[in-house]
Amino acid sequence: MNPQQIIIIGTGRLPCSCLEACLARPVPVAGCIESGSQGFSPLAALCRKRGVAYQLMLDQKSLSQYFLSIRQPTLVVSAYNYFIFPREVLENPALNIINFHNSLLPRHRGRNAPTWSIYEMDEITGITWHQVHPAVDTGDVIVQKSIAIDGDITALNLTLQTLEVAAAVFMEILPSLLNHSYTCTPVRNDGRTSYHRSTDVPHGGVLDPEWTVKQAYAFLRALDYGKFKVFAPPKLHHLGTDWSITGYQIRPADPGQRDGSAVAFQGRQLRLRDREAELLINCD
Repeated sequence: MNPQQIIIIGTGRLPCSCLEACLARPVPVAGCIESGSQGFSPLAALCRKRGVAYQLMLDQKSLSQYFLSIRQPTLVVSAYNYFIFPREVLENPALNIINFHNSLLPRHRGRNAPTWSIYEMDEITGITWHQVHPAVDTGDVIVQKSIAIDGDITALNLTLQTLEVAAAVFMEILPSLLNHSYTCTPVRNDGRTSYHRSTDVPHGGVLDPEWTVKQAYAFLRALDYGKFKVFAPPKLHHLGTDWSITGYQIRPADPGQRDGSAVAFQGRQLRLRDREAELLINCD
């Protein structure tokens, strides 16, 4: 059944991109919803500018009741959204709910997928638009797009890259979503699937000085969201003292350096070195 209206739920820049794409189509946008508050809302600002109804709904019960009350055929676009649709909402026949996920499902289901892609040193990640099923991030895939992971990228920058790709892909599939001409494929379980909660942190947030330079650098980049406090600052345990890591820098190894790996802690700086690179980690 073709939708008679569109509802967008999410936060940040992706729902804004989805909203602009939908407003260029004949199917009306009934409203936009944010299920999490992060201070200034670009979505709220865009809705005011474009004359679209906006609601901030933090209560899970209220959100469920809202979606259960919908009787008109509706395309629900879940774009960087924290609300988990309960089974009774998914059983509302008026709703067709699609969701964005920032990995190539089934790889890294759940939260903070870019973190886990970097930490596990994946060479490829990507984005998935999929149908929403009761089990998180298990719905049939509408489309996926791969992204090569740069060896120096941080979790913040990889997140931003996935959002840009997701917005472009959404524009491509939107016509088929509105005339219900798209096809889906079941999520392939390749044996590498994993599920991460928002409280899960790589290696408990603690750097192991016995790691290789590559592993330690991946760990630091995986937790690096810049000014956004997604995780607590990473830590280092050294000689009975707990240190907070305040910064890091990687540079090529000295061409004249011929010996193997080395670990040195001088002042407030840990140095990890191997034949390829040297990682300087500042602590406090």
